[in-house]
Amino acid sequence: MSRTEEINKMTENVYKGILDQFNPSLKNFVTMGKHYEKALTGVTVAAKGYFDALVKLGELASDSQGSKELGDTLFQMAEVHRQIQVQLEDVLKLFHSEMLAQLEQKLELDIKYLTATLKKYQSERRSQSESIERCQSQLKKLRRKSQGSRHPNKYGDREMQVKRHLQP
Repeated sequence: MSRTEEINKMTENVYKGILDQFNPSLKNFVTMGKHYEKALTGVTVAAKGYFDALVKLGELASDSQGSKELGDTLFQMAEVHRQIQVQLEDVLKLFHSEMLAQLEQKLELDIKYLTATLKKYQSERRSQSESIERCQSQLKKLRRKSQGSRHPNKYGDREMQVKRHLQP
């Protein structure tokens, strides 16, 4: 395998490695993030039920003279819990909009870009290979004509042009 073919193979392997390994792993990461978001949303629903029960207990305790202090304490606990839930919901919204949605969008764009770039690279590579093969074929023909001719220098200029075209 020539050096050019090795470099071509390595380049294609880099593209394919990203498309076949890295991007699917990133896609899995986004999916796990969505599952995490869904689980936290479930926790939020359960926490709202807990908050409602805490408020109800506070109301019941506040109605009685003997447990008024307990009712006040339960209301304070409910307020702290409500503040924590509001913060959690805000963080959850940011997690979705700033991380998951952005990552998912960029991943889709990356996949499209890499696929198009790989196809373009392969097409250009194929075109260059065909051009080189044509030049090499012309060079062989010129050499044969030159060797079989009575005037071997007749094709020398043309041969030099083809050689220059082949050199990188």
